[in-house]
Amino acid sequence: MAIVLPCSMTVHAYAAAGRDVEVPRPDCPTCSAAMSFWGYYSRPVRVGEELRVLVRRARCANCAVSHALLPDFAVLGRLDGVEVIGAAIEEMAAGGGARAAARRAGVPHTTARGWCRRFLARAVMLATGFLAATVALGDLVPRVGAGAMAMALDAMRSAVGAARRRLTANGSDWRIALRIVGGHLLSTNTNPPFLAS
Repeated sequence: MAIVLPCSMTVHAYAAAGRDVEVPRPDCPTCSAAMSFWGYYSRPVRVGEELRVLVRRARCANCAVSHALLPDFAVLGRLDGVEVIGAAIEEMAAGGGARAAARRAGVPHTTARGWCRRFLARAVMLATGFLAATVALGDLVPRVGAGAMAMALDAMRSAVGAARRRLTANGSDWRIALRIVGGHLLSTNTNPPFLAS
């Protein structure tokens, strides 16, 4: 399991800082008890070049479960950073091809095509969740574009705008969106946190 935390650092700065990165001690998302830190693990993140970052873990003694404390640039189950993936998805949604988007992202075209396919497969669920988050943050549901991809991107922008206004959320649109969905932007998880009742 993972908890996505806001991170004001770039991927390069985060990787260079290593164990010196200050991570807030979270409460357990299940029982709200204070969690204790539970070591680190190393994972790659590709943003033009592949960097290794240390990800802190936290453990809840009550639930006997540990969680990765992911910085908001790291997507669960993906090598590439969220801003790299997001830029490629937006380009392909606007009618650009996977090869051109992949070239700009510095990844194989099959990787960019895979991001687009996964985002499209989850688009209706993501749009529903982002619109629910928008309403939960006190904004009205906006008009969204036709088509699943446009609908999901418009809903995402709406939720991100509401988070900026109501919660003073900082960071890029894609980093804030990743926090809203708990890291599950392109994962195979079918129960993202924003749909939990």
